[in-house]
Order: sequence, then C-alpha cells, then structure tokens
Amino acid sequence: MKTLETQVAIIGGGISGVSCAIELLNNDLEEFLIFEATERIGGRCFTVPYEDGFLEMGAQFIHGQVDNPIFKIAIKNDLIEEIYKNSTAEIDDPSKLIVFNDWNGNQIDEKLLNWAQFCLYESYSLARLQSENEDPNLGEFIYNNYIRLMKEKLEPNFFEKSENLNLINSIYQWNFKWECMYNGCASMFEMSLNNFSKYKKLEGCQIIEFKKGYQSLFETLIEKHKKNFSQRINLNYELKNILICQKLLNFKIDGCRHCEYSHNENKIVLLFSNETAVICDRVVCTMSLGYLKENIDDLFVPNLIICEEKKKSVKRMGFGTVNKIILIYDKPFWDKNLEDIYSIWPTESTEKMYESLKHDNFDLESRWSEDICTICPTLYQKNALIAWIAGNHYHERLTNEQVKVECTKILKKFLGRDDIPQPVDIKRSNWNSNKFFKGSYSYYAYGTSSNDIQRIAEPIKIKNKTLIHFAGEATHESFYSTVHGAYLTGIREANRIISETNKSS
Repeated sequence: MKTLETQVAIIGGGISGVSCAIELLNNDLEEFLIFEATERIGGRCFTVPYEDGFLEMGAQFIHGQVDNPIFKIAIKNDLIEEIYKNSTAEIDDPSKLIVFNDWNGNQIDEKLLNWAQFCLYESYSLARLQSENEDPNLGEFIYNNYIRLMKEKLEPNFFEKSENLNLINSIYQWNFKWECMYNGCASMFEMSLNNFSKYKKLEGCQIIEFKKGYQSLFETLIEKHKKNFSQRINLNYELKNILICQKLLNFKIDGCRHCEYSHNENKIVLLFSNETAVICDRVVCTMSLGYLKENIDDLFVPNLIICEEKKKSVKRMGFGTVNKIILIYDKPFWDKNLEDIYSIWPTESTEKMYESLKHDNFDLESRWSEDICTICPTLYQKNALIAWIAGNHYHERLTNEQVKVECTKILKKFLGRDDIPQPVDIKRSNWNSNKFFKGSYSYYAYGTSSNDIQRIAEPIKIKNKTLIHFAGEATHESFYSTVHGAYLTGIREANRIISETNKSS
C-alpha cells in the first residue's frame, strides 16, 4: 500500500476541482493534491480532437455574458469570437434555417407554431412566479396553462377537430423534450414547479462556443501555474472510501478502519482502488451528484458522519442524463444555413401523449429515438450533425451501427428525403453508464426542499473543524447545472480553506 500525505485533497479534476486548485495556488497555498478517477481532467467538459477540428462530448456552451466568470475569462484570453465582446444580446441571424417538420416531412403551419411558442413562453413565465403554493410538477402546470392560453388565442371551433388538438399536443410534446434537454431531467413531470425559479439565467447570449473547445478554458486556467498544477494532479485514482477516525467521533474504537492507516485521529484517510492511501487534513469532494447518489451510503466511513438530512437532500435532488449522438458525414447534405431540425412527433390523443412522455406503455427498444429533441450542425466541425437526446439513455447500450440506422431513418422521415446517406462515423456520449458521473447535471426534482442544494453544499465539521468540503454544479443555489456554477463553487471552497487556515495559523 502506497501512502501519500498532503494538507488538502481535491477529489475530481473537473472545472470545480481545477478552479479550487488554481485559487489555492493564487493564494500561495500549495499543500494540496488533486485525484482524478479518469485518464483526463475536465470532468463533464470533454473536448475530443477530430480531424482538423474538435467535438464537444460534454459541456458545449457558455450560458450568459453579464457577471459570468467563464465568459470573462474567455473574452480576456481570446477563446471565443470577437463578436461577443461588445454585444450582450442574443445574436439573431435571419438567414439561419430552423426546420419544424412533422413525421411526413411537412412543415408545421408557421402561424400556429408562433402562437404555440408564445403560449409556451408565457406558461414558463407563469411557472417562475410560483413559489408558495402546493407543489405540482412542472410538466402538468405548463401543459394546462399552454392549452388554456391556446384556447384564448385560437378560434373556438379549432379544438373541435381532434387532429387539431393532436397537433397542438405534438408541439407541446416537442417542447417538453427540449426542456428535458435544457434542464437535464428525464421528464418535466419529475421537476419541481415551486423551485423552478431558483435557477438564475445570466443576461446575454446563451449559446456561446469556444473556438477550440472547453479544453482551451482548462489550458488557460492552468497556464499561470502549469508546473505547480502538473506536479499535483494524479490521474486514474478511483476513490473507494473516505475514512474518519472513530475517536474523533467519540465512538468505540474497536475495528476502526481509519486507525489501520493513521494513528492521528485528526487526519482523514482516503483509500483508492490502486492500493494508495492518502493522509490529509481536509478533503474537497467535487464528484457529480449522480456519483454521490450512487455511493453516498458506502463512500464515507463511518457513514454516520453524513447526517440524514444531507443524505435526503442528495437523494431528492434530480440528476438527469443529456447525451449527444454526433453523426459525421463525408460532406454536408443539409442547407449551409441550417440551424436546427426540430422533429414534431405525432400524437393520437392527450392520453397517448401523456403515456409517451411518461414512458408508460412505451417500448424503449423501438421508440428510444423519440426523445431526440433536436438535430443541428456543429460550429467547428462542418461535416457533422449533433442529435441531442434526454429522457432516456437506452441508446447507450446499442451499437454504433444500430444508432446510425435509427438516426438516418429519423432524418429521412422528418426531412421528407430518401437520399440521406448513413454517416461514415459516429461519436457518442454515454454519461449515464459512466460510473464516475451517472448522468449529466442537476435540477430541482418534484418533491425537493427549497434548501436541498444548501444542505448538499454544507461542509462536514467535527469539533468545529471543517473536514469535508463539497463543490460542483449541484452545490450552487442559483447556477446549478452550469459550468460557471461549478467553477464558482470550487473558488468558494478554496476561499473557505484559505480563510480557516489563516485563522488557525
């Protein structure tokens, strides 16, 4: 068993782990080590070089400009296009082509679509005002208000025809799936209405991309301390347990696992799968909420150091899966101005729509692709399309060939074209089946408490000494689910460490 010693151990080399490390170095606190379970840093930011460009398998956008630290870093270091420097408005290019087609490749009536989108927008605005009432789920609230508003806008006899109601439902069904992707949930029926307004959307463009991928952000953050950082990062270190001495907890010491590795009751022991023990004073846990959900009952020893309220908050909060299926072709077959292909799947009735969205009587094996909410070109890989999918992760178990065939079928049907080739290559994210992530990002699930994120973020103290810190997107009360939220939590915990260290010295 190899043994390492350090003052601070940072678990995870994603954006919160890296920002925590850099903030410590900026303040001349060098007694720390980072332990990353995989072979790379970045976490859910995962830029993959491909031919003369790159593909983003994880985070892709900077969400907002005003008061966004990631945007500030990107602008200062020329990581994004110059156009964003002097404008905080959504950049609307009228030449861009957005396709809203039905299953037969026919375009949805533009006037009806505009009214539907307006009513959906109004419904979400109403949802953000809800906070004190009984907490229904978000999906039903949006649908009920959407139908109410559509009935106010359209002629009364419009809804007398079942096919018209089905079309209105089909548009809602598409929006439902898009919102699942945007919020990182499997279903809007699983989202809390009362806590929907807790997310703070930063002003400015929401889809800013890095010229060289998110990898360039990490390179920029590390550059100033490149040597110091590289000396402290340890890859392929899979954490097994965090051990606290039972003496510190005033427990009986018979069979104390901590004491097998350290006789100092004030130290923390970390055990890794590569037969390494790390002795430290404090640990910063930046692992995903999905990982915590899966491992919280076994990771911490003794488990009683995690209070029941924190455990309940971890288990209540939502953590969904958003995946990308990237289809790569010899050359584009689509219009050079294409921005998005939105597939409006048919519905037979409101009851059938609900069954589909809830995946009741829903054969995932044959219908998994119905959860693809959009297919769009990539900005820096001209021969590729991205199919975004949330709601199910059945496709993670399929072969590349099976996924190619299904995606090609969808493109042919919704574009009304038989001449669409199969992609020559395919790249896919598999965030749910990756044991170190178990999904993509967090959301307030139906039944959550308004202070669940606060509880998850709260450090664990014993005898007034902070031992275990928590960082990551799921620990930011306003910016959960975002890279800038995760970044800020790493800095938050670094500053907590610096402050407490200075007080004790």
